[in-house]
Amino acid sequence: MRHYYDHGLPFSKDLAKNIDSQIERIEGSKASLLIVDGGVGEGKTTLSIEIGDYINQKMYGRNIEFDKQIGMGGQDFLAKLRTCFKQKLPVILYDEAGDFNKRGALSRFNAMLNRTFETYRAFKIIVILILPNFNVLDNDIFDKKIPRFLVHCYGRNSSYGNFKVYSLKRMFYLRKKMKDLTVKPLAYKYERANLNGHFLDLEPERSRELDKFSTKGKIQELKAAEIKMEGLLGYDDMMGKLACSRSKLMTGLRALRIKPVKYIERKAYYNQNTVDLLIEHFDNVEAELPAKLKARPKGGRPKSNRQPYERKHKYNKGE
Repeated sequence: MRHYYDHGLPFSKDLAKNIDSQIERIEGSKASLLIVDGGVGEGKTTLSIEIGDYINQKMYGRNIEFDKQIGMGGQDFLAKLRTCFKQKLPVILYDEAGDFNKRGALSRFNAMLNRTFETYRAFKIIVILILPNFNVLDNDIFDKKIPRFLVHCYGRNSSYGNFKVYSLKRMFYLRKKMKDLTVKPLAYKYERANLNGHFLDLEPERSRELDKFSTKGKIQELKAAEIKMEGLLGYDDMMGKLACSRSKLMTGLRALRIKPVKYIERKAYYNQNTVDLLIEHFDNVEAELPAKLKARPKGGRPKSNRQPYERKHKYNKGE
């Protein structure tokens, strides 16, 4: 199976020209955001890796490092963005990794993007967003002209995948069309693309690396889902609900002799009713405090019965 075209790239040559223009853009300290979207199994992660490798090879001399340059979810993305800045890596990928399954996640995601692009412009890093549908982005991102182009993946088969490229201007038309349509993905058929092309699969070794990395991320998703489904709470969750310090929380748990119901990756988790027990315990402790304060004698500590120390010898002048 082929993994490169005759021109030496795994995707159409015209796409490389568009990417080159973004490399020039960040070298001029301007923000550059590329979006790759598409349905499940259409190859958007594969093409994003290939684009990332192309940028990294051209500016850094090697393929992207998955552990450093792919953020699986918002928090991981921000941490790795700082890593890329410190190590002067030219590209980072964001994979939503189940972020949008959480309530309010889209609002937090868009707020994060706005903050990121307000501050990271001088980092000289190209950001590639991997999304199911680019239309989840807020208007502010487009009004600020941060996304430079969209690559929409579709019609992938066993030999290759297809993509369409839309400029920022075309993305505005796409968003308008999606607003009017009940079946939003049909907008890609109705709106003319700036460029059409194809891409090939990753090399077998590179594909295995990606599978290993993706599996690791999916395991984390499953663990997070398990914690949520069983209603388990970690120390940070309980500290937030109780508005207390870690030391106070641990004191309460020891006083009530409450033990974790489960350990996941060496982290302790407790039942939901633990919080109720702790609230009751802390209320009782605070209720007992006034009585203890009243029992304490006024004037501070009681005076000691010890007699003051007397010198046995006096040393006066002339003695």
